[in-house]
Parts: sequence; structure tokens; C-alpha cells
Amino acid sequence: MIEYKDKERLFFIKAKGFSYVFYVNEAGMLQHLYAGKDVGSIDIKALTDFGDDHARHYLKAGQSTESVFEEGIYLNHSLFEIGCGGKSDLRSPTFLIGSNGDYVTDFRYASHSIYKGRPSLGVLPHFRDPKGEAETLEIILKEERKNIQIRLSYTVFAGESLIVRNTEIINTGKEKAMVRKASSLCLDFPSNRYEFLHFPGDWAYERQCVKEELKPGLKVIESKSGRSSHDHSPFFFLGNKLEEDHGEVFGFSFLWSGNFKAEIGVYKQHDTRVDLGMGEMDYSLDGGESLVLPEAVVFYSSEGLASLTHTIHDAVRKHVISIPDLSLKESIVLNSWEGCYMDFDTEKILSYLPKAKAAGCELFVLDDGWFKGRNDDGTSLGDWTVDEKKIDLNKVIGVCHELGMKFGLWFEPEMVSPLSDLYTKHHEYAIGDERRLRTLTRHQLALDMANPEVEEEVFEQMDKVLSSYDIDYVKWDHNRALDEQYSPYLARRGKLGNFAYESVLGYYRLISRLEKQHPGILFQGCASGGGRYDLGTLYYFPEIWASDELDPVVRAFILYGTSFLFPLVTFGAHVGKNPITPFDTKAALALFGTYGYELDPTKLKEEDIVTLKKHAEIFHKYHKEVVSDGDFYRLSSPYTENALGIECLSKDKKKALVFYMTLLKENRGYRFLKIKGLEENKLYYNDFEKTVHSGSYYQNIGINLSGFRDEFQSNFIILEEVKDA
Repeated sequence: MIEYKDKERLFFIKAKGFSYVFYVNEAGMLQHLYAGKDVGSIDIKALTDFGDDHARHYLKAGQSTESVFEEGIYLNHSLFEIGCGGKSDLRSPTFLIGSNGDYVTDFRYASHSIYKGRPSLGVLPHFRDPKGEAETLEIILKEERKNIQIRLSYTVFAGESLIVRNTEIINTGKEKAMVRKASSLCLDFPSNRYEFLHFPGDWAYERQCVKEELKPGLKVIESKSGRSSHDHSPFFFLGNKLEEDHGEVFGFSFLWSGNFKAEIGVYKQHDTRVDLGMGEMDYSLDGGESLVLPEAVVFYSSEGLASLTHTIHDAVRKHVISIPDLSLKESIVLNSWEGCYMDFDTEKILSYLPKAKAAGCELFVLDDGWFKGRNDDGTSLGDWTVDEKKIDLNKVIGVCHELGMKFGLWFEPEMVSPLSDLYTKHHEYAIGDERRLRTLTRHQLALDMANPEVEEEVFEQMDKVLSSYDIDYVKWDHNRALDEQYSPYLARRGKLGNFAYESVLGYYRLISRLEKQHPGILFQGCASGGGRYDLGTLYYFPEIWASDELDPVVRAFILYGTSFLFPLVTFGAHVGKNPITPFDTKAALALFGTYGYELDPTKLKEEDIVTLKKHAEIFHKYHKEVVSDGDFYRLSSPYTENALGIECLSKDKKKALVFYMTLLKENRGYRFLKIKGLEENKLYYNDFEKTVHSGSYYQNIGINLSGFRDEFQSNFIILEEVKDA
């Protein structure tokens, strides 16, 4: 619900259990008042009085006589919805827009409207409104001296603890303006007592948990690599004390897959500013043009991280991901990569299929190596034509269908090999300045996705393959960072600074076109594993390959960190060939994800197939209801304890899956794993102890795992409600 109180010029936004309040002060600025647990009313004077009358003095333009703000306005340290740039507020500015060295930006209120629905963003990812529950406040702001306007909007959804923020920058003049900085979100807090949880990482080591106390100064997390990256996730949390089941916590992210920068500043007035956007840029905005920024979102809970996790997971499932074929999404996948890499022919692939079927596979995906001349990673990217000398694709697909399996194919659409027909014909299609030394990663260059000719070329090639063969699934990879962000196309047009934005838009346009052309295909996102795991990519790809690391112990840490951000229905997880744990443990852990296999099935022993079939049966019985659609709980942190303990609980609280794995060896000792979320007065059978207890018993006493524990020893436990003991 959104209210406007005309007399006070106050905007009161109410989400579920979450109030967000600001007003138009006498200077015409949007002054922030409150964000937190739902409150019924606001006292503007009480919230804005800083106890320092001297700081309210100012000088009007062209005058020499001092004026004083009647209200509690302090231009250098009041809380604002938009941080000024180049003025007395020295905190992180929201915008820096101008030309000829003048980047002072100070936006003032012009008008507003409140309406049902939400802004349309075209191909830019955004929170969908499938049930028409959205309500939006839209505010027009004008820069004091420049022909620049801001269209700022806040959207809420009925019954959800989140606020979505959108911004459009409009050049209403005739002269070109340069955008050096444009943040999607600014939020000021009148406190500096916060803990900060963020998720740095690396290739095969994504989304690790780092919790730290904020100190005076500026904390920055960012990516400059042209994608959201393995290095950091564009998602973080602030709270007075970050605990699973207690305390106020805010989550921040935005729907974007490119460069980003989050600045969390703690300043001398004991205030904290959160600023989130695309980072430094040099975007050229001609007269009459506008720039729509990536959508930002603030999530809220007054009951700790677990509650906020459920809010985020539900919102992502409802508003972000879109699944074209639910039966395909809940299919067990075998991907060929770890089994044979590019070393295969038709007969080898055909030998995989019966064994894959025997292990429970329902969807076979042929990974890299199927196209023109591609036998190693030094050639052929950009030439998306089936290598008929190497693979009879129709025959493979036919056998898949005979066995009752569907078929998928790997692409890396945004890349090109120097040794390829495409690059030979069109050097200018690759990013980077050919007059300089350019870096190759995995022997490849990145295509200039800001160039519409490149988009059209790749679309036509992929569309031809997808139209010519009966393909159900596409794995879309992205195996290098865009670390030389030079667009020959934009350079010729004098808009080189637009690349960081336009290249990501090109990526979105390409996948949007392909999904519309082939609505029955399920697209999986991948970027050397989890290098582009963000809400922007999830808008188009309902699942993402979470990491190239298949070591189940390392995966335990990756799963734990990822669980704060993304529902497990999006978490690409396969049983691999890594020998560190038995198949029983690898399969149980992979069930807390999309589930599938990444191995050579012809090398499976009979007992391994029996184990995989057992977990395949569990997958079909429980996965959709409990893992894909259920609530996730973190029971034991591998970062602070010697074990990973996790749980998924169905929404009706009748079924739960629990996984517990020790890391280092432990001698005998008491160990009770407490289960969360169950109905206290209902009875549940657990298949580990083979006993029935109440939900209250499991939550307060737990399941007894006492005794000696070996390295990586695991337990997979199923709980189900029973009517009678």
C-alpha cells in the first residue's frame, strides 16, 4: 500500500511488515525518514531534528543574505533518497551527470503519481507481476540547472516484504550529457551499528560467506569484468546483528548481469549510506535520449536471515524466473562434459545413453565439441554448424527419444575464436582494440554484443540449429570476462563509454529473441560455472550451473553461501566423478539443487547405479514439493562449525529432507541436529532413527547423531508427517 499525505508532502510505503517513509522537504528534495518494521505513523520533526541550528543555514542562488531552513534539513548529512553529487554532501553520490567538467547533480521534486501496476522495462529484467498485485509510486525530479529529469519509481507487491526501485534518466535538452555515475539505489540509515554479509569468491569457489562489522569509512564490493563475476555477487545484507532466527535484516540486490558497484559508507554523523549501481561509467546521453537503469530491490525481515531467505526465495520464484516446461525442469540431467570433454564421436555418445537411462537420466546434454572443427578449446567458437564428420546429431537425438530421454545442446553464443570463419570474416565483431595487445582467455575473444549486427549473426546461426534439430534444452556458457571493454561498433559512433551497459542489453535481447522463437526450450545459464549467477540472468534462465567445482566438500560451502540469495530450484547441481566421497553422499547433496549427473556413465559400477536410482526415486517423490518449492533452512554452518547441516521443508510442513555432513573427523560426543519449521503439535516419522516424534521434539531436542564421525561422513534424512504414532 502506498499513501501520500498532502499536507506533510509525505510518502508512506507499506510492504508486508515493512514501512518505508520519506517526504518532500522545503527545499524540494526527497528526504528519507524511516525504513524498518511496520509503523503506523511518523513524526517528521522528531526524525529530522539534528540538534544543530547552525547547519541549517544556506545561501540562495544570486543572493548574499543568509537563509535558514525551517525544517530539519542539513544538506551535508540529512538522510536522502538521492545523494547529491558535487555539493556539500560528501557521501557517495547517486548520480554524476553533466559535461565539460560540471557534474554537480541536485534533483528536486516536480510531480508524482500513484497507480496500480508497475513500469515496463522492455528486455531489462524486472520483477514480473503475474497476478496484478503491484502498486507503484512514480516521482518526477528535475535537476536544478540542467535539462535532466529523473523518473523515480517505487513498487510494492501485496503481501510481500520487499520494495522494487526503478530509475530513468531523461535528457530533456538538446545538448549531449555524460553520465559518469548512475546508481539504481540509495538508502540512508541513521545508525552505524551494522553487520555486513557479502559473498566473495573465485572460479570453482563461488559465493563464500563473509560477515564483518562495518567500521567508519567506505566498504566496496564490485565487478569490473563485464559480468556479475565469480569475484562477488551483486547481493548483500545489513543488520544490527545477523542471526538466522532473530534480528532486523535488509537484503539488497539488482537485476543486472554486468559491471556493478556497491558502496556501503559509514560516516562521521554515525549514519550509513548504501549505494548500489553499475559503477563508474561514461555514458553518452544525446538530447532527447533516456537511460533506464537496472532494477534494484530491497528485501526486509524483522525475524532474522532464515525469514529473509524465505522472502527472497519466494519472490525470485514468483517474480523473476519463468519456467517454460515444468516437467523438463524436474528432469534428471546427464551432461557429457566431465565424462568425455571434447573427445567423442557418435558411437561413444551412443554408448552413454543406455547407462544414463539405467541410472535414472531423463535428459541428455551434449556439451562442448559438437560444432565445426571443435576438438579442443583453441578454435571454432562463432561457427555454430554441426560437425557431421564427428557426430550424427539426428541419430543421437533419435536414440535419446527411443529411450524416453530428451536432448540438450551446449552453446557459447557471446564468444568467438580467432581461428574461426566468423572472426576471419569479421574481426570487428570482437571486443578490444586491434591496434593494441589483447588478452585471450581460453584461447577466445568476446563478441561485441553492443553491435546489433553481432546479435543478428549469432541469432541466425543458433536459430538455424535449434530449428533443424529436436532440441529441448540449451546450456548457455560464457567462459571469459570482458576485461578489455572496447567496442569497435560504439567507438565508430563516438559512444564508447556506453559499452558496459549496451553489451549487457545485447545479451538480454539475444536470449529474449531466442526464447520467443523457441518457447519450448529450457535455457540453462553458465559462466565458467557461477560467474553470472544474478537476478538479471535468472530472469531469462530459470537455472544456473552453480560452479565448475564438483568436489562435494567445496560444493557444500558454495551451496551454503548461495542459499542466502537464490532458491535451490535455480541451483545447478550434479553428481560428479570426484572420488572424495561415495556416490551416496554426492547424490544426496546434489538433491539440494536441480539434480543430475556429470560423468561417464559407462564407468559406473553396478552398486553406483543402484545408489543413483535410489536417489532418482527420492528426486521424483520429493524434489518438486520439498526442494524446488519449499522453504530452505541452514542448520549448521561449515564456516563456523565442523559440518554442513541443511533442510528443505514443504510449504504445507508435511515433508522435509535433511542433509548433514561432517568435515573433519570427530571423536565421540553428543550431537543433536535440531530441525526447523515443523508444526509443533504434529507427528513426524524420520527414516534415520525410524521413530515418530512431534515437531516440538525435533525442534527442541533434535535427531541424535552422537558418536564418532569420520571425515565427510554424511546423513540424508527424510521426515514425513504421520497421523498416528
